[in-house]
This record gives sequence, structure tokens and C-alpha cells, in this order.
Amino acid sequence: MKWNTHKIALMGVLTAGAIVIAILESFIPSIGIPGVKLGLANIVILIILYEIGILEAVIVDLLRVLIVGLLRGTFASMGFLMSVTGAVFSLMVMILLYLLIKKFSIIGVSVVGSIFHVFGQILIAIIFLGSGYVLFYLPIIAISAIITGVLVGIVAQLIIRTGIIKKQKEKYKF
Repeated sequence: MKWNTHKIALMGVLTAGAIVIAILESFIPSIGIPGVKLGLANIVILIILYEIGILEAVIVDLLRVLIVGLLRGTFASMGFLMSVTGAVFSLMVMILLYLLIKKFSIIGVSVVGSIFHVFGQILIAIIFLGSGYVLFYLPIIAISAIITGVLVGIVAQLIIRTGIIKKQKEKYKF
């Protein structure tokens, strides 16, 4: 894992992109299911995971959640904790699938990551609300997580196929 000026600049651009995408996505109204979002910032995380590295994906994902929480004024709120927990659960399972089970496509990794993001959010909701009734909501958001996970995975795969990150890595040797 070599860090040079070009890699640092690229990571800064990708982090900023993930933050902007997450902020813009927060303005998209819910599709009738409270709390359901597309998870478009995860496109950037998947690209980093597959094209640059695990540590870099972790850094960008955690920075994204932290900075978006600060910018939106939700830092340390239940929503922020749901976001952090969802991101950590999602990233852990995506890394495990990426490393251990090579048969999963980026779309499969995205879907499973999306589902685990939901599990993390539900866990925090149960803790905060002190009730297991939140679990009745799980099938609905799990189905939406599968759909959005597929879409996010497809977009990430299409961007990776352009070779844009690979060209940067070869040109600037990182």
C-alpha cells in the first residue's frame, strides 16, 4: 500500500464525492417507506474496495459518515448512530466476502452489504426504542436493500469497467 501525492489527491476526491452523494441523497424524498435510501455513496466505497484497497475503503466510509453527520447536524443522534452501525456492519461483511468468497460478484457483495447495513440500523433502533417490534419492519427494508444493493452494485461495476481508477494507479504508481 503505497501512498503518494496522487493517491492522496484521488482519495480526497473520492471522499468528497461520497460525501456530496450522501448529502444530495438526503434531499431525495422517501419512496413511501420511512428511512429507506438508495445508498448511492456506497458506489464509491465499492469502487475503492475493489480498485484501491480495504484500508482505503474503511477510511473513506468512516470519514463519509462522520463528515455527513457533522454537516447535517445529526452527529451523535440516533440517526447518526444508525448510519455508523450500518456502515460498519456493511463494510465488514463486504470486506469478508471480497477477501474470502471470490465467487461473489461486486453486485452480490453490494446486496449483502446493503442487507447488513439494514441489520445494523435495526439493531440501533431496537436499542434506542427498547422494543423488538422494530423487527416487523425488517422484511420491508430488507427487500428494498436487495433492490438498492443490486442497483448500486451495477453502477459500481460499470464504473470499474471504464478502467478510470486502474489507469490512475498505473500512471501514478500506487
